[in-house]
Amino acid sequence: MKLQPFALLLIGFVCFSLPAHAESLLIGIGLSKPPYVIQEHNAGAEYEIVERAIELSGFSMTPKYMPMKRIPHALNGGALDGGMNMRAHMPVDGFFSNEIISYQNYAITLKSSGLKISQIAELKNYSVVSFQNAHKLLGPDYQEAVKGNKQYSELANQELQVKMLAAGRKQVVISDFRIFLHFKKQVERETGRKIDVQFHEIFMPTPYRVAFRKRTVRDRFDESLEFLRKSGEYDQILAKYISADDVKAVNLTK
Repeated sequence: MKLQPFALLLIGFVCFSLPAHAESLLIGIGLSKPPYVIQEHNAGAEYEIVERAIELSGFSMTPKYMPMKRIPHALNGGALDGGMNMRAHMPVDGFFSNEIISYQNYAITLKSSGLKISQIAELKNYSVVSFQNAHKLLGPDYQEAVKGNKQYSELANQELQVKMLAAGRKQVVISDFRIFLHFKKQVERETGRKIDVQFHEIFMPTPYRVAFRKRTVRDRFDESLEFLRKSGEYDQILAKYISADDVKAVNLTK
C-alpha cells in the first residue's frame, strides 16, 4: 500500500517527537493571561500550541513564569532557551519563530447601547476601560484619543472590565476578543445573565512569536508548528478554549 505524503509526514513527526530522553527547553512565559496562558494549570491556548510544537521538535518544555518585560533580558543573558509572546521588533539576541497566534483587540460595547465606533479617534467621546498599559501598546492614534479623556481608565483585572460594561459603568471595553469572551462567559455563569455585545473592528491584529537562542531549535520548531496547522491539531487546541461558534459570533457582530 502506497502511503500519502501527509501520512508519511505524520509518521515522521510521531517518531521524531518521542526521544528516549528529550532535552528540556527553559521557556520564559508572561504571567497568566487566560485563555492564552493559565499559569496555575500550565495550560492555555498559546501555551499548549507552543508546548506541543516543542514536543514535536524532539524537546520538552519547562515553563519559567515572569513579567513580560523581563523575558528579553533573561533571553539575551542566556538564562532562557526561549521566550513566548514575543513581537518581531523586540530587542532580542535570538531567532524569532513564525507567528504562533495573533491577538485581535476590539472596541466592545453593549448591543443595547446602539453605539457605532468606526475609528480609534471616536473613543475620546466615550467612557472607556482598557487593559493595563494599553496607552503604550496600541499606537499613537490610540494614545492621542484617550490622553485627554477623563472617563478613560486601565485595569489589570480584565474580568472586572466585563462587569463594568455589563453594569453600565463604562460604555466601551478595549480588549482582545478571546480574553473578553473568556471572562464574559465566566461572568455570565456567575450571574446567570447573558451579556449581548457588539464588536467594533478598529485595531489591526498583533502577531506573537517565540524567540529562541538557537537557530537550529527555531527551525525545528517552525517545521513542527507548520505540521500542527496542517494536521488540524492547532485548531483543536484553540477550540478547547474559545469555540468556533464564539468566533463566528464575533464575526457576525463586528
